[in-house]
Amino acid sequence: MALEGGMIRGACAIAVTALVAFASSASGQSPPVYPTIRVLGPQDLVFQQLVESIEDFHHDHQGLAALSIYSFSVPKDLDLFSLAAATSISYDTLATLNRLPDPGSMPRGRTVLIPSQPGIFVAQSPENDLEYLVKSLRSGGEGVPVSAIVAGRRADFLFFPGESFLPNERTFFLVAGFRFPLPKGIITSGFGSRVDPFTGSSIGFHSGIDIAAPYGTQVYASRSGKVETTGYSDVYGNYVVIVHDSAWETLYGHLSAILVTKGQGVKTGDQIGLVGSTGMSTGPHLHFETRHRGLATDPVPMLTGR
Repeated sequence: MALEGGMIRGACAIAVTALVAFASSASGQSPPVYPTIRVLGPQDLVFQQLVESIEDFHHDHQGLAALSIYSFSVPKDLDLFSLAAATSISYDTLATLNRLPDPGSMPRGRTVLIPSQPGIFVAQSPENDLEYLVKSLRSGGEGVPVSAIVAGRRADFLFFPGESFLPNERTFFLVAGFRFPLPKGIITSGFGSRVDPFTGSSIGFHSGIDIAAPYGTQVYASRSGKVETTGYSDVYGNYVVIVHDSAWETLYGHLSAILVTKGQGVKTGDQIGLVGSTGMSTGPHLHFETRHRGLATDPVPMLTGR
């Protein structure tokens, strides 16, 4: 694709005002100033311009609609979904442009960017788990290069007009999805009530899932966070607990080796231990738990990459 007279020519030819504005920014001049929306209503002429631009995109059949970017200072009582409803721009578009890892990270009281078209902005230098996931699932696609100032810093994207979150991305964003913590393995015991594996008779509550894997298999951090604690217990054996965003934490039990220390920061996919059979265990496997505000939840619906 090439930039010609403010228009990007290609299979999906659109004008990107943010990209044009960055020509001056890259040469050392002041960064671009985006049109500012002050009120989300027809009395605001800039907001009305945004509405008309969105309508142009939906009525355009040749892919020539111009992409513009606006700024808006978010009131403290407005959440991401309310902003999406008010602007007719989907929450996944707003999230990917503003680099939000989850709905709770909406910067209320601060400025966000609002594009004139729905679509997915794929960050070329991912900084959070969602961005890594979005980029990995669209690695073979042909997006439109766009640059913008997000939270005071330049960010380079590939823009995919009209696209929405894929199912895995939506789950990851809305319900704090987690990566499968092993390279491969079989879930041999699920979350909830089960027959005690030691007595074979009494019913107990299983606060996580058991994933069978060979002794010494690498165990990965299921999501970025900080190691809250490591240690040994009679039940979990060698274990690691990681705290994540939005009041989530994960536990990894029965490890043969612990490869992280308390207070250490980890990213999704970092190796934190090895599969073992320590504690109350009938054989090599990983006991994996997800907890929200201290309460155990079923990990399976939130796991991606299985």
